[in-house]
Amino acid sequence: MRTLRRILVPVVYAALLFIPAIRAAEPVPAQLSDAVFWKLITDSSEAGGGFISENLVSNELGYPYVIPQLKERIPPGGTYIGVGPEQNFTYIAALQPSIAFIVDIRRQNMIEHLLYKALFELSANREEFLTRLFARIPSTLQSSATTEQLFAAFAASPRDPRIQAETLDAVKNLLETKHHFSLSPEDKETLDHVYNEFTEYGGEARYAITNLYFVNGRTIVNPDTVPPNAQVINGAAIGLVLGMPFPSYAEVMKATDAAGKNWSYLADERNYAKVRQLQQKNLIVPVVGDFAGPKALRAVGQFLKDHDAALSVFYVSNVEQYLTPLPKLQAFYANVADLPLNSSSTFIRSAQISGPQPGLAQSSISSIQSILDAVVEGRARSWNEILQLSTAP
Repeated sequence: MRTLRRILVPVVYAALLFIPAIRAAEPVPAQLSDAVFWKLITDSSEAGGGFISENLVSNELGYPYVIPQLKERIPPGGTYIGVGPEQNFTYIAALQPSIAFIVDIRRQNMIEHLLYKALFELSANREEFLTRLFARIPSTLQSSATTEQLFAAFAASPRDPRIQAETLDAVKNLLETKHHFSLSPEDKETLDHVYNEFTEYGGEARYAITNLYFVNGRTIVNPDTVPPNAQVINGAAIGLVLGMPFPSYAEVMKATDAAGKNWSYLADERNYAKVRQLQQKNLIVPVVGDFAGPKALRAVGQFLKDHDAALSVFYVSNVEQYLTPLPKLQAFYANVADLPLNSSSTFIRSAQISGPQPGLAQSSISSIQSILDAVVEGRARSWNEILQLSTAP
């Protein structure tokens, strides 16, 4: 614990002393140019890493439960950092930040978000968006259709190979020709793979674990670094162990808070438009990065400092669970200490524990500064101790 205090205390107090003195000439831009957007991605990103899952779709059904509390404490126009795929869009639609960064260790996640960006730009409304995402033409839908009606219509429609081919061509043309983003051959293969998964499964696309690897009881998160002596549990058995399948894309979009309100970015046209406007302005920026890495989070923090902006929300999901051994957790909190924070800066977490929320995970929130203080003071030395300081609705 002396090591943890020695690492974090100087960083925390230096940050607290320095932040009030920062006065950038301009606030967060109302729009980023294509060149600035792509430079932010490339300059901020770290080398991509692997993970234990095909995380194309969120596996959290309880994620809307924290939104009412978040809206009470987070005013619109703030800043947002998140991880993972589409659940970020729902938080963004509800909280209405001025800019959002999605930081994920998997380069595939960055490519998935570029796919989403292109689909948002190409699609004026929810029906057009899902028509392209799933390559399906639904029966007639009203603009006022509920999420249930929306997904029922697409579930009854077969995949259309013509729409699939035309959409993929349009996405690549928009990213490479219109925006001049430099995608490598590997990036294009990843884009093909991600899009094919959505068109094959439509609203039934799901989060999927491949295999779990263990060494001395510790999970190996990156399958590219599995040693020969690792124990393995086949991914097909995971759902049987958990007792239920992971939720589908449609189920995630239809999930509600405790009061039955659907906050999804596809719940209505207004929510969809909020996210689309940010995408059109290049203000949802996907970055490849390890939370405990030396570059990505610090680069995002520097951008916020340069524009005199404090972080409003950091959606970390359950990433802290995988930041082991302890030095990785310490490195993450050193990165957090370097972010510009204020009294309302808030973590959103998800953990696979029992509770009133549906599905396999429970969502909770906490003050970023209070958790940071607890880590520095030695009151939170592990994922479980950090989780106990979070508040579930």
